[in-house]
Amino acid sequence: MSGRVLVVEDDEANRGAVRALLEDAGYECCEAIDGEAALVSVRTAHPDLVLLDLELPGMSGAEVHRALRRDPRTRFLPTVFLSAHSGRDERLAELEAGADDYITKPYDADELLARVGAAVRRSSGLRAVNPLSGLPGNTTITEEIESRLARRERFALLYVDIDRFKEFNDHYGFARGDLMISSVAQLLAEVSWGMEGERFLGHIGGDDFVVLAPSKEAETLAACITRRFDETAPSLYDEEDRRRGSLEARDRRGVLRRIPLASISIGIVNVSPGRFDGAIAAARAAAEVKEVAKRQPGSSWAVDRRKS
Repeated sequence: MSGRVLVVEDDEANRGAVRALLEDAGYECCEAIDGEAALVSVRTAHPDLVLLDLELPGMSGAEVHRALRRDPRTRFLPTVFLSAHSGRDERLAELEAGADDYITKPYDADELLARVGAAVRRSSGLRAVNPLSGLPGNTTITEEIESRLARRERFALLYVDIDRFKEFNDHYGFARGDLMISSVAQLLAEVSWGMEGERFLGHIGGDDFVVLAPSKEAETLAACITRRFDETAPSLYDEEDRRRGSLEARDRRGVLRRIPLASISIGIVNVSPGRFDGAIAAARAAAEVKEVAKRQPGSSWAVDRRKS
Protein backbone atom coordinates (compact mmCIF):
# COMPACT_ATOMS: atom_id res chain seq x y z
CA MET A 1 0.00 0.00 0.00
CA SER A 2 1.46 3.38 -0.96
CA GLY A 3 0.75 6.79 0.49
CA ARG A 4 2.18 9.39 2.84
CA VAL A 5 1.14 9.29 6.50
CA LEU A 6 1.70 12.11 8.98
CA VAL A 7 2.31 10.58 12.43
CA VAL A 8 1.42 13.08 15.17
CA GLU A 9 2.72 11.79 18.51
CA ASP A 10 4.65 13.58 21.26
CA ASP A 11 6.24 10.42 22.70
CA GLU A 12 9.41 9.72 20.72
CA ALA A 13 9.42 5.95 21.32
CA ASN A 14 5.78 5.52 20.29
CA ARG A 15 6.25 7.78 17.28
CA GLY A 16 9.27 5.81 16.12
CA ALA A 17 7.52 2.47 16.54
CA VAL A 18 4.50 3.57 14.52
CA ARG A 19 6.67 5.05 11.82
CA ALA A 20 8.74 1.87 11.51
CA LEU A 21 5.58 -0.21 11.24
CA LEU A 22 4.12 1.99 8.51
CA GLU A 23 7.34 2.26 6.53
CA ASP A 24 7.78 -1.53 6.61
CA ALA A 25 4.30 -1.72 5.07
CA GLY A 26 5.33 0.59 2.21
CA TYR A 27 4.10 3.96 3.44
CA GLU A 28 6.12 7.14 3.33
CA CYS A 29 6.02 8.85 6.73
CA CYS A 30 6.53 12.31 8.17
CA GLU A 31 6.29 13.30 11.83
CA ALA A 32 4.99 16.04 14.11
CA ILE A 33 5.43 16.22 17.89
CA ASP A 34 2.54 18.57 18.68
CA GLY A 35 -0.62 20.05 17.22
CA GLU A 36 0.87 23.26 15.83
CA ALA A 37 3.62 21.32 14.06
CA ALA A 38 0.98 18.94 12.69
CA LEU A 39 -0.94 21.75 10.97
CA VAL A 40 2.29 23.07 9.46
CA SER A 41 3.23 19.60 8.22
CA VAL A 42 -0.16 19.13 6.59
CA ARG A 43 0.50 22.26 4.51
CA THR A 44 4.08 21.38 3.58
CA ALA A 45 4.15 17.57 3.37
CA HIS A 46 0.65 17.05 1.88
CA PRO A 47 -0.02 13.70 3.59
CA ASP A 48 -2.68 11.27 2.40
CA LEU A 49 -3.67 10.51 6.01
CA VAL A 50 -3.06 11.90 9.50
CA LEU A 51 -2.52 9.41 12.33
CA LEU A 52 -3.24 11.57 15.34
CA ASP A 53 -2.68 11.13 19.07
CA LEU A 54 -5.48 12.63 21.16
CA GLU A 55 -3.26 13.79 24.04
CA LEU A 56 -0.76 16.33 22.73
CA PRO A 57 1.06 19.21 24.44
CA GLY A 58 -0.55 22.59 23.81
CA MET A 59 -3.06 22.09 21.01
CA SER A 60 -4.87 18.79 21.56
CA GLY A 61 -5.48 16.17 18.91
CA ALA A 62 -9.17 17.00 18.98
CA GLU A 63 -8.39 20.67 18.27
CA VAL A 64 -6.09 19.69 15.40
CA HIS A 65 -8.86 17.53 13.95
CA ARG A 66 -11.39 20.33 14.14
CA ALA A 67 -8.97 22.77 12.50
CA LEU A 68 -8.49 20.32 9.62
CA ARG A 69 -12.24 19.90 9.18
CA ARG A 70 -12.86 23.67 9.21
CA ASP A 71 -10.35 24.33 6.46
CA PRO A 72 -11.84 23.59 3.00
CA ARG A 73 -8.40 22.50 1.78
CA THR A 74 -8.17 19.69 4.36
CA ARG A 75 -11.81 18.95 5.05
CA PHE A 76 -11.58 15.55 3.35
CA LEU A 77 -8.10 14.63 4.59
CA PRO A 78 -8.45 11.23 6.33
CA THR A 79 -7.79 11.38 10.06
CA VAL A 80 -7.34 8.33 12.28
CA PHE A 81 -6.96 8.73 16.04
CA LEU A 82 -4.47 6.58 17.92
CA SER A 83 -5.08 7.11 21.61
CA ALA A 84 -4.77 5.55 25.04
CA HIS A 85 -8.27 6.87 25.79
CA SER A 86 -10.50 3.87 25.21
CA GLY A 87 -13.71 5.29 26.69
CA ARG A 88 -16.86 5.14 24.61
CA ASP A 89 -17.55 8.88 24.96
CA GLU A 90 -14.10 9.88 23.66
CA ARG A 91 -14.39 7.56 20.67
CA LEU A 92 -17.90 8.70 19.79
CA ALA A 93 -17.02 12.39 20.12
CA GLU A 94 -14.22 12.18 17.55
CA LEU A 95 -16.06 9.86 15.18
CA GLU A 96 -19.09 12.14 15.22
CA ALA A 97 -16.77 15.10 14.53
CA GLY A 98 -15.66 13.43 11.31
CA ALA A 99 -12.71 11.20 12.22
CA ASP A 100 -12.31 8.25 9.85
CA ASP A 101 -11.37 5.81 12.61
CA TYR A 102 -10.30 5.57 16.25
CA ILE A 103 -7.67 3.04 17.38
CA THR A 104 -6.87 2.51 21.03
CA LYS A 105 -3.46 1.81 22.58
CA PRO A 106 -2.01 -0.72 22.98
CA TYR A 107 -2.79 -1.54 19.37
CA ASP A 108 -2.47 -4.66 17.27
CA ALA A 109 0.00 -3.95 14.44
CA ASP A 110 -1.96 -5.81 11.77
CA GLU A 111 -5.21 -4.11 12.78
CA LEU A 112 -3.60 -0.67 12.69
CA LEU A 113 -2.27 -1.29 9.18
CA ALA A 114 -5.63 -2.62 8.02
CA ARG A 115 -7.51 0.42 9.35
CA VAL A 116 -5.02 2.92 7.95
CA GLY A 117 -5.16 1.19 4.57
CA ALA A 118 -8.95 1.17 4.58
CA ALA A 119 -9.08 4.90 5.38
CA VAL A 120 -6.67 5.75 2.57
CA ARG A 121 -8.57 3.63 0.04
CA ARG A 122 -11.92 5.03 1.14
CA SER A 123 -10.65 8.57 0.80
CA SER A 124 -9.13 7.94 -2.62
CA GLY A 125 -12.45 6.68 -3.90
CA LEU A 126 -14.60 9.44 -2.48
CA ARG A 127 -12.59 12.61 -2.78
CA ALA A 128 -11.99 12.68 -6.52
CA VAL A 129 -9.65 15.56 -5.85
CA ASN A 130 -8.53 17.71 -8.75
CA PRO A 131 -4.73 17.29 -8.81
CA LEU A 132 -4.16 20.90 -9.87
CA SER A 133 -6.25 22.72 -7.27
CA GLY A 134 -6.32 20.07 -4.54
CA LEU A 135 -10.10 20.58 -4.27
CA PRO A 136 -12.86 17.97 -4.58
CA GLY A 137 -14.19 17.42 -8.08
CA ASN A 138 -17.63 16.95 -9.61
CA THR A 139 -18.55 13.68 -7.88
CA THR A 140 -17.94 15.06 -4.40
CA ILE A 141 -19.51 18.42 -5.26
CA THR A 142 -22.72 16.67 -6.32
CA GLU A 143 -22.71 14.47 -3.22
CA GLU A 144 -22.25 17.48 -0.95
CA ILE A 145 -25.09 19.46 -2.53
CA GLU A 146 -27.42 16.44 -2.53
CA SER A 147 -26.60 15.78 1.12
CA ARG A 148 -27.47 19.35 2.09
CA LEU A 149 -30.67 19.22 0.06
CA ALA A 150 -31.66 15.97 1.77
CA ARG A 151 -31.09 17.58 5.17
CA ARG A 152 -33.23 20.52 4.00
CA GLU A 153 -30.50 22.99 4.81
CA ARG A 154 -30.46 26.63 3.77
CA PHE A 155 -27.22 27.62 2.07
CA ALA A 156 -25.76 29.68 -0.76
CA LEU A 157 -24.22 28.14 -3.86
CA LEU A 158 -21.59 30.37 -5.48
CA TYR A 159 -20.52 29.51 -9.03
CA VAL A 160 -17.08 31.09 -9.59
CA ASP A 161 -15.64 31.53 -13.09
CA ILE A 162 -12.42 33.19 -14.32
CA ASP A 163 -13.16 35.54 -17.23
CA ARG A 164 -10.76 35.49 -20.19
CA PHE A 165 -8.82 32.57 -18.77
CA LYS A 166 -8.57 30.91 -22.20
CA GLU A 167 -6.87 33.97 -23.67
CA PHE A 168 -4.46 34.08 -20.72
CA ASN A 169 -3.71 30.37 -21.07
CA ASP A 170 -3.23 30.61 -24.84
CA HIS A 171 -0.92 33.60 -24.53
CA TYR A 172 1.31 32.46 -21.67
CA GLY A 173 1.03 28.68 -21.96
CA PHE A 174 -0.27 25.87 -19.76
CA ALA A 175 2.24 26.31 -16.96
CA ARG A 176 1.14 29.91 -16.33
CA GLY A 177 -2.49 28.90 -16.76
CA ASP A 178 -2.10 26.15 -14.17
CA LEU A 179 -0.57 28.72 -11.83
CA MET A 180 -3.64 30.95 -12.16
CA ILE A 181 -5.98 28.01 -11.44
CA SER A 182 -4.04 26.96 -8.34
CA SER A 183 -3.83 30.60 -7.20
CA VAL A 184 -7.60 30.99 -7.40
CA ALA A 185 -8.07 27.74 -5.45
CA GLN A 186 -5.74 29.07 -2.76
CA LEU A 187 -7.55 32.43 -2.74
CA LEU A 188 -10.96 30.77 -2.31
CA ALA A 189 -9.64 28.66 0.56
CA GLU A 190 -8.08 31.64 2.33
CA VAL A 191 -11.17 33.83 1.97
CA SER A 192 -13.53 31.03 3.04
CA TRP A 193 -11.34 30.27 6.05
CA GLY A 194 -12.06 33.73 7.44
CA MET A 195 -15.83 33.23 7.35
CA GLU A 196 -18.09 31.65 9.93
CA GLY A 197 -20.33 28.68 9.32
CA GLU A 198 -19.81 25.46 7.39
CA ARG A 199 -18.17 25.97 4.02
CA PHE A 200 -17.34 23.70 1.10
CA LEU A 201 -15.09 24.32 -1.89
CA GLY A 202 -15.06 22.34 -5.11
CA HIS A 203 -13.33 22.53 -8.48
CA ILE A 204 -15.74 21.74 -11.30
CA GLY A 205 -12.88 21.73 -13.77
CA GLY A 206 -10.97 24.21 -15.91
CA ASP A 207 -11.59 27.70 -14.56
CA ASP A 208 -14.89 26.92 -12.79
CA PHE A 209 -15.27 26.51 -9.02
CA VAL A 210 -18.10 26.06 -6.52
CA VAL A 211 -18.37 27.48 -3.01
CA LEU A 212 -21.11 26.48 -0.56
CA ALA A 213 -21.56 28.79 2.41
CA PRO A 214 -24.22 30.18 4.76
CA SER A 215 -26.64 32.37 2.79
CA LYS A 216 -26.09 35.41 4.99
CA GLU A 217 -22.39 35.40 4.11
CA ALA A 218 -22.73 34.91 0.34
CA GLU A 219 -22.41 38.50 -0.86
CA THR A 220 -19.67 39.34 1.65
CA LEU A 221 -17.81 36.26 0.47
CA ALA A 222 -18.27 37.23 -3.18
CA ALA A 223 -17.04 40.76 -2.49
CA CYS A 224 -13.90 39.41 -0.78
CA ILE A 225 -13.20 36.96 -3.62
CA THR A 226 -13.54 39.57 -6.37
CA ARG A 227 -11.45 42.14 -4.48
CA ARG A 228 -8.68 39.67 -3.68
CA PHE A 229 -8.61 38.39 -7.26
CA ASP A 230 -8.25 41.90 -8.66
CA GLU A 231 -5.42 42.55 -6.20
CA THR A 232 -3.45 39.37 -6.92
CA ALA A 233 -4.18 38.28 -10.51
CA PRO A 234 -2.15 41.07 -12.21
CA SER A 235 1.02 39.63 -10.64
CA LEU A 236 0.61 36.59 -12.93
CA TYR A 237 1.07 38.80 -16.02
CA ASP A 238 4.31 40.03 -17.51
CA GLU A 239 5.22 43.54 -16.41
CA GLU A 240 4.56 45.11 -19.81
CA ASP A 241 1.11 43.53 -20.07
CA ARG A 242 0.32 44.43 -16.48
CA ARG A 243 1.32 48.05 -17.01
CA ARG A 244 -0.73 48.26 -20.22
CA GLY A 245 -3.69 46.54 -18.56
CA SER A 246 -4.20 44.10 -21.41
CA LEU A 247 -2.71 41.36 -23.55
CA GLU A 248 -1.88 41.98 -27.19
CA ALA A 249 -2.54 39.05 -29.51
CA ARG A 250 -3.39 38.56 -33.16
CA ASP A 251 -6.61 36.79 -34.05
CA ARG A 252 -7.00 34.25 -36.86
CA ARG A 253 -7.14 37.02 -39.43
CA GLY A 254 -3.89 38.51 -38.19
CA VAL A 255 -5.58 41.54 -36.64
CA LEU A 256 -3.89 42.77 -33.45
CA ARG A 257 -6.32 42.80 -30.56
CA ARG A 258 -6.09 43.97 -26.99
CA ILE A 259 -7.58 41.60 -24.41
CA PRO A 260 -8.30 43.03 -20.94
CA LEU A 261 -6.75 41.35 -17.91
CA ALA A 262 -8.64 38.44 -16.39
CA SER A 263 -11.48 39.13 -14.00
CA ILE A 264 -13.75 36.87 -11.99
CA SER A 265 -17.54 36.42 -12.16
CA ILE A 266 -19.70 34.82 -9.48
CA GLY A 267 -23.30 33.65 -9.65
CA ILE A 268 -25.05 33.29 -6.29
CA VAL A 269 -28.12 31.18 -5.66
CA ASN A 270 -29.67 30.99 -2.20
CA VAL A 271 -30.91 27.43 -1.74
CA SER A 272 -33.90 26.90 0.53
CA PRO A 273 -35.70 23.63 1.37
CA GLY A 274 -37.73 22.36 -1.55
CA ARG A 275 -36.56 24.95 -4.06
CA PHE A 276 -34.50 22.56 -6.22
CA ASP A 277 -35.08 18.95 -7.18
CA GLY A 278 -31.39 18.12 -7.03
CA ALA A 279 -27.80 19.25 -7.28
CA ILE A 280 -27.88 19.64 -11.07
CA ALA A 281 -30.81 22.04 -10.96
CA ALA A 282 -29.19 24.16 -8.24
CA ALA A 283 -25.86 24.29 -10.07
CA ARG A 284 -27.57 25.15 -13.36
CA ALA A 285 -29.36 28.08 -11.71
CA ALA A 286 -26.07 29.39 -10.30
CA ALA A 287 -24.40 29.04 -13.70
CA GLU A 288 -27.20 31.09 -15.29
CA VAL A 289 -26.75 33.87 -12.74
CA LYS A 290 -22.99 33.76 -13.29
CA GLU A 291 -23.63 34.67 -16.93
CA VAL A 292 -25.45 37.78 -15.71
CA ALA A 293 -22.38 38.73 -13.67
CA LYS A 294 -20.19 38.23 -16.74
CA ARG A 295 -22.09 40.98 -18.58
CA GLN A 296 -20.92 43.50 -15.99
CA PRO A 297 -17.52 45.18 -16.42
CA GLY A 298 -14.63 43.80 -14.35
CA SER A 299 -14.89 41.32 -11.52
CA SER A 300 -18.44 41.13 -10.21
CA TRP A 301 -21.17 38.95 -8.81
CA ALA A 302 -24.91 38.60 -9.31
CA VAL A 303 -27.58 37.16 -7.02
CA ASP A 304 -30.53 35.07 -8.15
CA ARG A 305 -33.61 36.94 -6.91
CA ARG A 306 -36.07 34.46 -8.35
CA LYS A 307 -38.32 32.70 -5.84
CA SER A 308 -38.62 29.42 -7.77
